[in-house]
Amino acid sequence: MLLLKLTLVVLTSVIGERALCTDSGTALQAKEKEKEFESLLQKVLMTDTSNGCTSKLLPYFENVKDNGFLAVNCTKSCQEDKQEKVVDGNECIVTLQSSDGDEVKVEVGSCDNGSCKPKSSPKYITVTLTDAEEEEEDEDGKREEGEAEKEE
Repeated sequence: MLLLKLTLVVLTSVIGERALCTDSGTALQAKEKEKEFESLLQKVLMTDTSNGCTSKLLPYFENVKDNGFLAVNCTKSCQEDKQEKVVDGNECIVTLQSSDGDEVKVEVGSCDNGSCKPKSSPKYITVTLTDAEEEEEDEDGKREEGEAEKEE
């Protein structure tokens, strides 16, 4: 009986160890993906500086009429470790979820007394995370293609 219990304990620990090893690979991949996402997000964020205070903004371009900037949080970092509130009513990011590739799904809220509050009827937008350099390169390439077609 004791031998049976000992065998059961050994089998359980071996199976558990194998499960941990397979999960750690998946966990590492998830962490790497999260780091890539954070890195891409940091490249896209713009820094707004006014009156000695800075805040991070996420630019978005849904269509010709609906575009702008979302405050990452509703406070600004100022000199001497002071904080200043972003103007109430400014649009901000309530939640941010990575989506396929270089896109994120954002729940848009509005700043209220230094906090980002969800709107009464939730508004979600999908933001493509391309940094300004990539965007300029794409536009330059399109212009060059158009000029080449005109010459022919």
